[in-house]
Amino acid sequence: MSYPILVKWGKESIDMELKPANGVKGLKAELEERTGVPCDRMKLMPKSKGLWKGVLKDDFNLLTINFPTALSKSNPLQILLMGSATKLVAPKQKTVFIEDLPPEEAAKHTPEPSGLINLGNTCYLNSVMQCIRRVPQLRAALRSLPPTPTTG
Repeated sequence: MSYPILVKWGKESIDMELKPANGVKGLKAELEERTGVPCDRMKLMPKSKGLWKGVLKDDFNLLTINFPTALSKSNPLQILLMGSATKLVAPKQKTVFIEDLPPEEAAKHTPEPSGLINLGNTCYLNSVMQCIRRVPQLRAALRSLPPTPTTG
């Protein structure tokens, strides 16, 4: 037994027949053939009432759907396909964040500390200090001040 469905994918509409006996994997395989969207990157959501709730899971049994009732509300049944057919390309150079570097390596890239060590309640003060640090005139004025003697 098969049922008419209309799959909406972006601006495209795909008319096809849903065969519940083939299962979710059969439906996704047919959609992959027609759209080029890989099965593992597909998300299928119902637009018609009476199908399933949310994103269609691979282990969902399509035979549990009451198709005559669902078709009485919407003929053909409508399904939304989300996913891209374009291939994912890995970046040419791996992104490395300063936070992931060892302290010695991070010190080479940031000449001055960016803020305070968090003492549990200093995060707001730390964020203000980081913003002020980016003001070149203030940095120049602070550098021009003579050093004060420290007490030991």
